[in-house]
Order: sequence, then structure tokens, then C-alpha cells
Amino acid sequence: METPRSFIHDLIAEVLPEVETPYSWLYWSLIYSISSSAANNHYLLSFKGNFTYYPNVYIILLGESGLGKAFGITLAKKLLTEADITRVISGRSSIQAIVQELSQTQSAPGKAPITDSRGAIINGELSTAIISDPDALTILTDLFDSNDNPNWTNRLKGDGKEKLKNPYITCLFGSSPAHFYDKIPQANIEGGYISRNLIIYEEQRSKDVDPLDEEEDDKTDKVDKFISIIAPKYVPHLREIAKRVKTRLIPNEAARKIYNTWRREWRNNQAIYNDRTGFINRVPDHVIKVAMCLCLSRYEFSNIIIESDMLEAIEKVTLLVYASKKTSEGTGIDPLAQATKRVIDFLISAENNEMSRKDLLVAGYGNFDPVSLDRIIDTLMEMKWVKRDRLNLGVNGSDWLYKLAGEPLESYKRFKEQRSKK
Repeated sequence: METPRSFIHDLIAEVLPEVETPYSWLYWSLIYSISSSAANNHYLLSFKGNFTYYPNVYIILLGESGLGKAFGITLAKKLLTEADITRVISGRSSIQAIVQELSQTQSAPGKAPITDSRGAIINGELSTAIISDPDALTILTDLFDSNDNPNWTNRLKGDGKEKLKNPYITCLFGSSPAHFYDKIPQANIEGGYISRNLIIYEEQRSKDVDPLDEEEDDKTDKVDKFISIIAPKYVPHLREIAKRVKTRLIPNEAARKIYNTWRREWRNNQAIYNDRTGFINRVPDHVIKVAMCLCLSRYEFSNIIIESDMLEAIEKVTLLVYASKKTSEGTGIDPLAQATKRVIDFLISAENNEMSRKDLLVAGYGNFDPVSLDRIIDTLMEMKWVKRDRLNLGVNGSDWLYKLAGEPLESYKRFKEQRSKK
């Protein structure tokens, strides 16, 4: 099935060759840009019209410093600032100041005023995004569910009140693992905040780009210059999204069938994840939100969510399960003996003793899930039995390539030699 051209895929194809930022961080930064542009103007009805979804997302780009989180976050901020279609709230702030800004009408000469409480909270470092306040993450948790809070009230000391009208909040933060654990208390990890976030975990840059490949004629930061050149080409699409008022997004028959079938299977198997955060329960809801964003990303505007939108949303969101579980638990990785044997068997039988993560998940369906596979690979890498490399898929992103090495491979070679002598 051919994927239609879209804002996300075209922009990634243009910037990915120029930067070291991992594909997934670029992808989700652009999902965030679409989500922030949509506001309350786009919705989806489910359960026979008894529940309303909006495409707002909370995203955390998680990885060690220096891997390129800043580029995707800066790009998203530049796109939304240039589009001028929502409040862009960046820099160090308090949750009280953010709520106050959201409660006030925003107006500018020649622009239609923003009278509802939409806001894109964006910061390259979670640890500095919101001044330490025990209520901050609890309030963000509450504001995420905009369908439950058409009129949200913040009661101030004394008799004062701040009212948010139809709040629509999106968040994009960067964080290192150390700051993640430092800034998110266990009460918020298990109390609902983490379950509402899409955590995008990366360990390596997408590639190495030569920083001194040409002589600069001024002192302008090369990344800022690049973003300033490409952003205006894509801003009109975000403005078009914002113009569409009260648009109901509707999955077509193929997309509905794919989602309903997958959701039933997901619900039947979700107990294996032993999740304390609530993220596993919310995965189907995240899939719908991302499918809505992918629908809005397509250049040919339509309110119909098509098959490719739903398939891509399911693939992208389910791949985040491991990151959410690993980072929220902060615990070590335990070996899974039987499933580990299956992984080694698959790699032994594979051509050149190597397989991609996606192919291993397909081959091991029913024997191990994405969380278990990542735990197994981490263990095998520590034992020096498996090597892992980034597999570049071009505009379709990237995957991990696992190659068997060390003792299992040598034992198998000895076994084959013995068999050939018989």
C-alpha cells in the first residue's frame, strides 16, 4: 500500500540527510506540530458517539545529552511560532504562570484572537520547563483530558479564580534519563502523568555529520539557519489545519476494521506487560490520536482517516511500549530463558545470522512481545552474544539490526561441522 504524501514524511526527507538527530525524534516532533495546530477544531467520536477524542499529545524525547533532541524541538517551536495559530509557551515557567496565560485572550493586529485555552508547551529540557511545584504535573495530567474539562477552573488563594475555556494542551519536552527520574516523582509515574506521555527513547545519533564541511560566511548557527530556510515552506500546511473549524475525523471502513481487530487483540494480551503506569491501557487511545494527526498531515485535505494512517499509528505507538516501561520503572533487565532461546534460534537460522527487530517480532509472534525482545537483546549484548546496529530505512525511518556473534554462533558452526562429517 502506497502512503500518500504528507507534511511529516516530506519534511523528514528534507532534513534527515542534514542532521544527526534520530529519525524518531524528528518524526514525533512533527506529530507534535500537527497536534498543536489542530486544537479543538478536530475531533473523533467513538463508542457510538459517547466519547470524543481530540488529537492533543504529550511527548518526551528521552536520551543522553548530545544526541540531537534540540533540533526536533527547535524545529517544532519554529514551525508553530511562524504559523502563529496557538500560544507557544516555552522557557522556564511556573504552572501558575502557564495557567494564567492560557486563561487570557491572545490577540495581535490583523489576526483573529485566540479566545479558547489552547497552548503548546515546549522546552528542550524537562528539568527547566516547569519550576519545581508539586502540583505542576498533576495539573498537566488533568488538562490532558480536554474532553473531560470543557471549562477548567483554577481556584486561587482567597476568592480568586482562573477559568480555562475548552483547554487544549500539548507538551513537547526533552530529557536525559537522569533528569527524568529527578523531575518526575513516583506519584506522577503511577498516578497518570506518564500514561498520558509518548516517551521516545533513543541511544544513538542517526549518523555522523561532518561539522566543518564548508566555510561559513558569518557566525549564524548552522542549525538555526537551516531551520529558518525550511520552516516557511511547511508553515502554510499548519495554518490550513488551523483554519478547519469543528471538523469531525472519521475512519473509513478499512481503518475501522484494522483498529477494532487490533484493539481486541491488544486488550486480550495486555496483561503480559505488568504495567504500573497505566500506559498499556492508554495505548489504543494514543493510536487514535496519532492516526488523527497522520490524517491531518496529508496534503490532500480530507476528514477521512484511511488504512495507512491507522497502520502507521499502530506501528509507531506500540513501538513505544518498551521505552515507557523501562524509563518509568527504572529497573534492571531480567533474562527470559525460553524466549531467549527462541531469539537465538531465529538468528542462527537467518541469512548471515542477522535479523531486523521488526522481522524478529514477526517471527516470534506468540513467543515474545516487544518489551520481552528488548530485554532479551540487552542481556545478549551484555553477554557479547549479539551485536546491534542502526538500520537506515531512508524516509521510512530506521530499525535495529541484530547480528549473532560469540559463543552461540561458534557452537552452531561446530555442530554443523560435526554433522557434515557423519
